[in-house]
Amino acid sequence: MKKLETEVLIIGGGPAGSTTALYLSRLGFNVTLVEKKTFPRETLCGEFLSKEVTDVLKDLNIFDDFISLKPNKINAFRAVDSSGIEVRSDLNFEAYALKRSVFDTFLLGKAQSRMVNVIQPAEVVSILKTKSDFISQIKDNSGESFAINSKLVIAAYGKQNVLDKKMQREFVNEKSNLNGVKFHIPVSLLNNISSEEIIIYTNQGFYCGMNRVNENEMTVCFLEDRETSKIPAREKLVDMIKSNKQFNKVFSTEALQYIRSVNIYGTGNIYFGKRKLIENGIIMIGDSARVISPLAGDGIGMAMESAKLLSGIISRNTIDESHRKKLYLDYVNNFDTAFTKRLKTAGIIQKFILGTIFRKIGFGFANKYPAILPSLIKFTRSLN
Repeated sequence: MKKLETEVLIIGGGPAGSTTALYLSRLGFNVTLVEKKTFPRETLCGEFLSKEVTDVLKDLNIFDDFISLKPNKINAFRAVDSSGIEVRSDLNFEAYALKRSVFDTFLLGKAQSRMVNVIQPAEVVSILKTKSDFISQIKDNSGESFAINSKLVIAAYGKQNVLDKKMQREFVNEKSNLNGVKFHIPVSLLNNISSEEIIIYTNQGFYCGMNRVNENEMTVCFLEDRETSKIPAREKLVDMIKSNKQFNKVFSTEALQYIRSVNIYGTGNIYFGKRKLIENGIIMIGDSARVISPLAGDGIGMAMESAKLLSGIISRNTIDESHRKKLYLDYVNNFDTAFTKRLKTAGIIQKFILGTIFRKIGFGFANKYPAILPSLIKFTRSLN
């Protein structure tokens, strides 16, 4: 069997993986990244790019190239409840929206241009930790298998992966009943849509976010609690549009027909609870480490922040077996400091929104005291 050697193996070519690869290659590490999908590809995501994202892009000196992709600028947040109450706030920070297929391809291309060895499409099927390093078994799309020896393995593969079961991660048997779905819809089929704001529409056991990602398309991304209704997600969205007067105003008759036939990207049983950051010596970043509730923060920002955080810790340590425990401990402590409060706050907000009584109370309170919403936005983000 063919064997390759690398210092750091990264599993996953999304924002967490590509950002980590960019930082570590800048530090002089030999980096190999394995991505199982062919790009460009879409994935479940609200496609909101916050100040955390733009800060990392600037730090990596690729922000100007990002702007050349013509991302849509976002400057406000609006939430509309099924009762008709509407609350709005300026974001007061730099933010954009862009299709994941475009953004992920951009980041991975930048990693390749900076001497990262990208193996794509290929899948990591198993990882063996030896005393001094890791041996990862890889299978490419032709069915050929080979091994990669590395000093460090970083998992950046997203919310769910077959490796989670193989590593017997504690959460794999948890049933959240929370499903996410995303698709893009032509702006021409929608009414009275602002290009500069994120809009969240809420209902019992369901909320839907929309933002414009280019001149012609909007992202529609929603989370549903399957315990409240067992009908297919597509039909559930149509029912919500029909029953919610505010939401209904946005969609033309042609839009409803489009929703019934458009390709959708979904993830079932999304687990928002705590996960271990180190599993069998493998370091978890991005959604592999923890999934943030989408209402109060974006996963892309957290993915890229965790990549920067980990890279900084690696730069101050060594990746040899004798020093790895300190690296792991530093990462866990810094991750918890950076994200725990934000994750908890986002989870609390999500529970309020998916309920009925607390959602109505919350919207009424925010409507009466407008200063609450911008304060809450600041509290759920890393804006320093």
